Amino acid sequence: MDTVPVDTKRRADGDRRLAEHMAAAAQSLREERDRLARRLADLERELANLASRLGPPEAFAQPSSHALRRA
Repeated sequence: MDTVPVDTKRRADGDRRLAEHMAAAAQSLREERDRLARRLADLERELANLASRLGPPEAFAQPSSHALRRA
């Protein structure tokens, strides 16, 4: 009397596989997010390093208003 219909077993198995797949996909996305966050931090450090070599922004020549009108 305690038998479970085949459809119910099949549905439960499908639900379990779906849950496993979703957990694996979520883990994969977390790993990719972490990898991208590390890469972004590396690029930000590299950009700050390059910017520090250039000096303050006022050291750069500003285009004249005449040059802007011609463009």
